[in-house]
Amino acid sequence: MPAHTAPKLRLIEQWSRGIAEIAAAQRGPGFAPALLASVKRLVDFDFVMVFAYAGTARPLTLADTLEPARHTIIAEDYADGPFLLDPFFRLVEEGMRSGCHRLHDVAPDHFRRSEYFRIHYGRTGIGEEIGVFFDVGGGLTGVTSFGRWDSSPPITRADLNILRALEPAIGANCAAHWFNLHARREVLEPRTAHPAFESLTLREREIVTMVLRGHSTESIAMQLSISPGTVKIHRKNIYRKLKVSTQAELFAAFLGLSTQAYSPGDMVEATQIPQHRIKSR
Repeated sequence: MPAHTAPKLRLIEQWSRGIAEIAAAQRGPGFAPALLASVKRLVDFDFVMVFAYAGTARPLTLADTLEPARHTIIAEDYADGPFLLDPFFRLVEEGMRSGCHRLHDVAPDHFRRSEYFRIHYGRTGIGEEIGVFFDVGGGLTGVTSFGRWDSSPPITRADLNILRALEPAIGANCAAHWFNLHARREVLEPRTAHPAFESLTLREREIVTMVLRGHSTESIAMQLSISPGTVKIHRKNIYRKLKVSTQAELFAAFLGLSTQAYSPGDMVEATQIPQHRIKSR
């Protein structure tokens, strides 16, 4: 056997064994751990989470490998409303049904400065995520998120390329595992924002969402084809109508909750991670 073919064969063997483990765990409670263990044969991740989205209804938490304390903050609190500001959810809204994307490659330009980043990531200790999108059927889109804690090494371009190579198999196996989810799921109502949001115009609501997702004034102006000055006027009117003065209060009003609902809990504050520009695909 030529020396240069040996590493390739080892990689194929590792993934083949991983696929066998995933197949054996199909339809069972051990599917998510088997999926994570199989992927870790080729590229290391600390945890995996799987959500299913249908419009703006509360997403379904399908599985994760988190310890209970982290599960409550990362999965349950996230599904109570902050998911609406998630870059992965935005891709689902735009029609993404397959593919593999790194969170910080698709996030807005000021994502690290957003209240969503400060509150959600500041409480969770998540450093980076890569999402694999798959079509569940029945109007549901699944996202399998492989993540690393902020204490782990950053995800490299080579890591991302490996996961992209595995994406078709991961997506197909996830879709097969949750193939009848749409037939079993309960009907969930969209989350209701603060009553004062009714006073906002459609354009103002659009700007609120973009601000909280992490878009700068310049980014909002460019995407909406208006001037930065007009964006600032809209923001001033929004704050006046909602009777808020900070982005934290705006975030709470957006979720229809008090600011106390998302005050830092017992999770260690996450280190600010480098912001990456959106890359073409």
